[in-house]
Amino acid sequence: MRTLKTGLAVFLVLVLFSFFGFEGFQVGALTAVFSLRQDFDQSVHFGRSRIMGNTIGGFYSLLYFGISALFNHNIWIMLVFIPVFTMLTIMTNVAIDNKAGIIGAVSALLIITLSIPTGDTFLYTMARIGETFIGVFVATLVNIDFKIIEFFSNKDSD
Repeated sequence: MRTLKTGLAVFLVLVLFSFFGFEGFQVGALTAVFSLRQDFDQSVHFGRSRIMGNTIGGFYSLLYFGISALFNHNIWIMLVFIPVFTMLTIMTNVAIDNKAGIIGAVSALLIITLSIPTGDTFLYTMARIGETFIGVFVATLVNIDFKIIEFFSNKDSD
């Protein structure tokens, strides 16, 4: 059943992103896959951790871009600050007891800082965080729908 829910969640993300012209298919689809858990409660818990983590990674990405701009995007800024902000991202998640969100947070930081189009720092960061919200929402919605279907199918068999 989880495999079917996962395929449905990816399908819905792709349809939603295509319909609205969003570009971050991979972030939304991966987030839906990562957030889709055994049941609704676990999906909500993990989705919350993922959103918190991505927000922290996005924050440190913006901080990195600000510092990088101050130093004319010198390569040494990248070599020093991306590893430092990676460590800070992990430490921040641990400090707020969001260990489940660490990998997503570091992934967000690295994807944003290392693949951003020139001049689009803030919008790009907000788009990646927004795509995460959508992926979590779709995974949670799929689990809600399947929970309702399971409830009624179990009730009919009684």
